[in-house]
Amino acid sequence: MKDPRFIRLAAMLGIGLNAVKNPRSLRMIAMLAICSLCWFSGRASAYNASILNSLSRSRDALLTQRAHLQDAADEVKTKINDYQTKLDSINSYLTDTDNALRDVESAMARAN
Repeated sequence: MKDPRFIRLAAMLGIGLNAVKNPRSLRMIAMLAICSLCWFSGRASAYNASILNSLSRSRDALLTQRAHLQDAADEVKTKINDYQTKLDSINSYLTDTDNALRDVESAMARAN
């Protein structure tokens, strides 16, 4: 199905071309059509430039946000590694304490 705008444009051009018998007027209409197309394409490129500018700012903001999130993730990872080191030390002390406690209880049982 054809776009209704295309149908209207074709109808307007068809009526205009059938109504115009003078070649000079026909050239004028063609020139007007070309100028209109150039003007509309200029507006479209300005619109595209606006969209591109907006997308570029969004991209920059997202890159900044990603950098901040990566920094925060690195800080948390460092803290987790520090806490893991402390947890490993504490678990080692617990194991040593459990072994010492078992040795003492074993010695107490032999003494009785």
